[in-house]
Amino acid sequence: MTWGQGRSGSERRKVGGSHTGQGPQFHRRSDDKIHEEIWELLTNNADLDASEIELHVEGGEVTLTGTVDSRDAKWLTEDLVNSVTGVREVNNRLKVAR
Repeated sequence: MTWGQGRSGSERRKVGGSHTGQGPQFHRRSDDKIHEEIWELLTNNADLDASEIELHVEGGEVTLTGTVDSRDAKWLTEDLVNSVTGVREVNNRLKVAR
C-alpha cells in the first residue's frame, strides 16, 4: 500500500485501497482499445493458436468467430476476452475444428 498527499499537502491518505480499478462513473473504454488489448492477449498466449479467430467489438460487446483446435482453446479465448477492462459481454461463436 502506498500513501499520497491530500489537497492541503499536509494530510496523508491511503492510495491503492479497496477502490483500486474503479474508474469515473460514466467513462467507457473505446472499442479500439478493447480490440487492441484482446488481440495482444490472444496473440501472446502460448497455449492458443489465434490465427483463425475473428474479433468484432461494438459498445464493449465482443463477438468471436472462426475456428480453434479444441474446446479448451475455445473456453481459454473466452476467459482471456472476459479479463479485459471494458468488455461488457462476450458472444463466443468459435467452432472447434474437427
